[in-house]
Parts: sequence; structure tokens; C-alpha cells
Amino acid sequence: MKPFVGITGTTCVGKSAVAVQLAKLLDTEVVSADSMQIYKGMDIGTAKITPEEMQGVVHHMIDIAEPDQDYSSFLYQQQAAPILDRLSLPVVAGGTGFYFDSLVFPPEYGNASEARREELRRIYSEKGLQPLVETLAKLDPSAMEVVDCKNYKRVIRAIEIAETGGSITKGQTRRNPRYDMILFVLRREREKLYRNINDRVDAMIKNGLTEEVQTLVNKYGFCKKPSFEAIGYKEIISYLRGEITLYEAIEQIKINTRHYAKKQITYYKRMNVAEYIDVDDKTPEEIAQTIYKKLQTDGIVTGK
Repeated sequence: MKPFVGITGTTCVGKSAVAVQLAKLLDTEVVSADSMQIYKGMDIGTAKITPEEMQGVVHHMIDIAEPDQDYSSFLYQQQAAPILDRLSLPVVAGGTGFYFDSLVFPPEYGNASEARREELRRIYSEKGLQPLVETLAKLDPSAMEVVDCKNYKRVIRAIEIAETGGSITKGQTRRNPRYDMILFVLRREREKLYRNINDRVDAMIKNGLTEEVQTLVNKYGFCKKPSFEAIGYKEIISYLRGEITLYEAIEQIKINTRHYAKKQITYYKRMNVAEYIDVDDKTPEEIAQTIYKKLQTDGIVTGK
């Protein structure tokens, strides 16, 4: 199987910076595995890597969809796999565990009928998200620990998998993997992680998150799309609608981001992790060197 190096971890752990340094060591390119950074115009709230931060390293799967476009792990796999196939040892970096799973085990939604999918979407449109969440809880209670139950697409996808005999918490398939994923999970001490999350949210507001969301609303309206349900965007949208104060929106972003980090940690526990790496008090260069030496020891790379 063709290998790729995966770099994941919770939000605010420093994945992007480490991926850049590792890609430079491997003389390769980075494929993003972030379900929100695919959207154009959503830069501040997703902490999207900037051209300067890329340091000349080519990045893929960023800014490839409009915020009002439906996107799925199936589409991600379809678009990302050809990139992986042409690179000798690509670095896949991001916090969306579903995307890593979709690369290793390409989703096969042929068993889920389009009619059933449309029925689930119709339920969401007519009755909201709660009936879908209740359906998922009955079909696959363990999924409630890892699925973002405020994202209707994630809930529908988990229902489809459950109804075809699988479970999102046990892997979508028992088929042979397409790639050999060497996955490294970056982790930070919980208190420091939460402090970083709070600081990042404050920086996002200072850097213009409210204005970014207003621009999106001006262009697309208050549409019911997964992008507008993303943490940082849905809270500011509530503020723009006059439902909460800006202070309340900011505090809610911090709380929701911490909850999301907990779900990420839970998800990583069921993935085939090569190694956990503690990143506190280490530079991205030092972390990348640690990963590189591990790859050398395992005979995946040679030289340097």
C-alpha cells in the first residue's frame, strides 16, 4: 500500500505549523484534512493557514468549495486521493477524523439509497435536527460521543452508516485499506489547550471574525448549510440576528470549541495511531524532527 503521513490533534494544538516543517524535511506537499478550511471566504474563524505560514510548501484541499455548497467526506476522498497518489510521501494534516477515515477506507454509500437520504434531508428541513439526533441515538448510541450533533450532514451520514450495519465509532468499513496511514496525534496539556483556545478566539474577534461572518451573510444569507453551523460562525450569526450579545457569542465560541476538542480526543482513540506526541514547550521544528526520526527508525524514509 502507498503510505502517507498523517498529522492530527485537537484544535489549537499546532498541526499546520508542524505539517509545514515536516513537509520541508520530506520534500513533499501538504493535503489539508479540515472540513471547514475547504470553504472560500472562511479564513479567520477556521484559523486557515496563510500563504506566509505555508513557507513555500504547496497545500491542497483548501478553498475548494463555496460556503453554500454541500460537501461530504465522499467528495473529499474523491478529490484528495488523486493528489496522494501522485506524491511519494504526502503529509495529510488536519483535525477532521472523518477525512482521514475516508482516505484509508473510501466511503461506499451505494448501500444507502438516495431515496432514504432525501427522506432524512426532508425530515431536517421540515422538523429540524432533533428527530435525526434521536434516530441516531437509537441506532448507534456510541456515535453520540463522536458525531457533531449540531451538524445535520454528519448526523445523516452516521445514520446511513448505522442503517447499513456499520458504526461511525468502529470505522465505516471492514474492507482492506487503500493507504498505509502513519498517523501522529499532537496533544497538549488540557489546561494549556483551553488557554490557547480562549486566546485564539479573542484573537479571531480582534482580527475581524464578526466582519467576516457579516460578509458571508451579506453574500449567502442565513442559509442552513454545514459551513454556517461551524463553531465561530453560528455564534456570531446569532449575535448578528440580535439573539445574543457579542460577549455571549464570544463566550459560547470558547465553550463550544472546548467541547469540540473533547470530541476530537474521543475520536482519535479509535483511530490507528502510530504515536502520540506531546507538544508543550516544543517548537514546530522540534516536533517535525521527532516525527521525521520516527519515520527513519521505521524505515519509511532514509537519509538526512
